[in-house]
Amino acid sequence: MEMRIVVPDATGASALAERLTLALGSDHISVGGERREVVMIEGEPDSVVVRVVDAVERWFDQAGVGNVELWLGERSYRLAQWVPAEASF
Repeated sequence: MEMRIVVPDATGASALAERLTLALGSDHISVGGERREVVMIEGEPDSVVVRVVDAVERWFDQAGVGNVELWLGERSYRLAQWVPAEASF
């Protein structure tokens, strides 16, 4: 399975790649392309997706990024940082 994460800037891509390398190992992580992508190849699809989403969620806090584009094969998804809504009663 190929998974790509498109981030807003090259610095963010490098920081995310470091975090994903800690979670998944360096064999399957690369950074590159004009679109500032972090690419992962191979692995058990279910467990890899869960570990990637967890790593991205922790990276959001560090990077101050609100969302990223996640590609699983040919399908695209937007991952966004959760922000609690304010209650106005």
